[in-house]
Amino acid sequence: MDTVQINKLRHPCERGIYFICALINTLVAAFLVAGVFLMWRTIASGGVIQNIYYAAASLYAVAFFSMGTTFASTRVYSVRVSEDQFPQLYEVARDYARKLGLKRVPAIYIKHENGLLNAFAAYFWGRNYVHLNTEIFEIAYLEHKDLSAVSFILAHEMAHIKLLHTRFWYNASILLAKFIPVLGTAMTRAQEYSCDRIALQLCPEGKHGIFLLLLGRHLYKNVNVDAYLAQAERTKGWFEFFINLNATHPVNTRRVLAIYKPEMRGRLLF
Repeated sequence: MDTVQINKLRHPCERGIYFICALINTLVAAFLVAGVFLMWRTIASGGVIQNIYYAAASLYAVAFFSMGTTFASTRVYSVRVSEDQFPQLYEVARDYARKLGLKRVPAIYIKHENGLLNAFAAYFWGRNYVHLNTEIFEIAYLEHKDLSAVSFILAHEMAHIKLLHTRFWYNASILLAKFIPVLGTAMTRAQEYSCDRIALQLCPEGKHGIFLLLLGRHLYKNVNVDAYLAQAERTKGWFEFFINLNATHPVNTRRVLAIYKPEMRGRLLF
């Protein structure tokens, strides 16, 4: 897929919300810088401005240390997928990297998390990586021989990498705005919808993998999809709207509808 195709698959609101968040972030940052400058001019003390610099440097150091320790923890407690380690999954990742136009295959790590079903993509010091919990890989790949479900989840995480959602400066550019109620969660929900749409393009046969995250290891293969879609379409109301409004990920009913009925594109609000 080329850049044009990738951008067409983005949620239609993602770029607009990002622009608003980045603009607010810039304005707030500019206001803080101006405030510091005026404070320095008023107090006429070099120590004040130096303390501000030290505080900013400390925040950056904390963020860098946090990202580094997360990456290190993943590396030391996980098994890395490669041509010699779970080669089938590695071939899937290599195929997706080629289709997404990534320069190299991101590192794929599998880690035991005591039954937790989760996955995430991240970036540290020039390296992209994907973390898959053992339970996702083991249940679908080994127990049910269902590589497509795992592939869909992997495609979703690699889409985050392609769309730069994991990059430090991307997140820094909207960091302050993400704390604004409604706006911040709308940003992350739009990102999730975008990645689901790309995953659907890469692995349409694995879309049932979303039920692995929703229902767990024993039930996801037995769910009646048509019945669930009917349930999702009926699930409306002000309280449901409020829950979705404050959710960092699309609520399950709306997310599944957007995957199985792409024409709905995923509603951020109503």
